[in-house]
Amino acid sequence: MYFIPALLFAFSANIDSLVIGLSYGIKKTRLSLAKTTLISLVTLCGTILALLLGQTIFSVFPGLSTQWLGNLLLIGLGYYYIRKSLRHILIHKKDAPTLQKQSSEGISKKSISTKACIFLGITLSLNNFGIGIGASISGLTLLPAAALSFFISVLFLYIGNVLGRFCISTSKDWLADLISGIILIVLGIYGCTGILPPL
Repeated sequence: MYFIPALLFAFSANIDSLVIGLSYGIKKTRLSLAKTTLISLVTLCGTILALLLGQTIFSVFPGLSTQWLGNLLLIGLGYYYIRKSLRHILIHKKDAPTLQKQSSEGISKKSISTKACIFLGITLSLNNFGIGIGASISGLTLLPAAALSFFISVLFLYIGNVLGRFCISTSKDWLADLISGIILIVLGIYGCTGILPPL
């Protein structure tokens, strides 16, 4: 019952982690499993804080109206991300795509520092803070949402980094916004449908 919305939230909140992993991989900067775990733990703290704040708002105001507000907020955020990605496509549609082939020769495999990991985790947590508040207000359960968010964050960072280091890549920020926006709208609609009284 709680798994589907929690999973949708985890995917949407951590799409940026996949992009971050790709960007570091393209630069041949290795994110080890330990470093991705550290980044995800810091991000998890911000996610839990956002979910707790949303739960506080949920407990103060009437349940049903607050759930509607939270779900509408998620749909609004989804619309914002989709519009942002479409604007990026329209602006750059005349630009020729630039592909950058990855070569292991003459490129050193750098490693990210612990301080940079903490800073990156804070940045990612701030980036999805609004999503966490909106999802929590809509009635999302804290424990499964936080656990899945942590797991997906580690997975996305690590896989993105591996793909970035060994594949031909281009900047996909607009694609991350588009996917995140679609998932947020689906999550919001799912939440609205779930709180409607049965016929």
